[in-house]
Amino acid sequence: MNKQNLADNLRLLSKYKKSISEVCRDIGINRQQFNKYLSAKTAPSVNNLLKICEYFGVEEHELFMPYEDFEQIIKLRPTIDNSAVRGHRPEIDFLDKLIQHSSENLSKYEGGYFIYYRSSSFPDMILRGYGVIYEDDGKHFFKWIERLSLKEGSSYGGFVWKIKGLVLSLGGRIFVSGYEQLQMNEMVHLTLFPTYKNKVSVLSGLMLDISGSDTREPICVRVMLSYLGKEFDHRKALKLCGTFDADSDDIRENIKAGIINNIEPGESTFKGRPV
Repeated sequence: MNKQNLADNLRLLSKYKKSISEVCRDIGINRQQFNKYLSAKTAPSVNNLLKICEYFGVEEHELFMPYEDFEQIIKLRPTIDNSAVRGHRPEIDFLDKLIQHSSENLSKYEGGYFIYYRSSSFPDMILRGYGVIYEDDGKHFFKWIERLSLKEGSSYGGFVWKIKGLVLSLGGRIFVSGYEQLQMNEMVHLTLFPTYKNKVSVLSGLMLDISGSDTREPICVRVMLSYLGKEFDHRKALKLCGTFDADSDDIRENIKAGIINNIEPGESTFKGRPV
């Protein structure tokens, strides 16, 4: 029983459907369990294997054939609607593999966050943005808004950034890769330490971004995300965003300490620090 052949062939069959979630709903298999089949971590039980074969109209032994042979069979099978097949999309395959290998259930991280880091445009100030981690079609995303304002405690005035990113958990770390949605001229990458407690409070790590100056240098800063919960007033949160003095009483002391961009004696690289 070759689990890798099964994984490759299931991914091919799933491309004939609108989404993996649709496949799971139609068959009646848990999405996380199906992801394990797609990543070759495990093979279906006899009962689930029968359901899969019946759903896709294939034989059990065919699912474990080498991908090249299975692909030829499927292309010739009249029960398959070839017009619905997506063409070869390397970028889709790449993302699918990343998502399938996401090593942690991210559902506990869903909810609102304040995002803190030292602003490159105003080096002596702290920027507080607001974002939400949410699930859509079995994938997790992070959308956040930053308002660059010089009026402390206010969200009015200055510039606005809107960022949307894909959230993944790989190798015991949380990764967010996204882009700025208004200007469409930069990408942002976060690498965060996960929390191993049941209750989420603060996530810390590094953010790779572009400076707000005319020269647009790549920059790396320490970042902290303070959890607000699954239910939070978005308007209230946005009104609390903006830029703050580095010693502002509106920013908690552990946040201030956690986003200082210093290198300790003996360190040769810029490192994220766990909470």
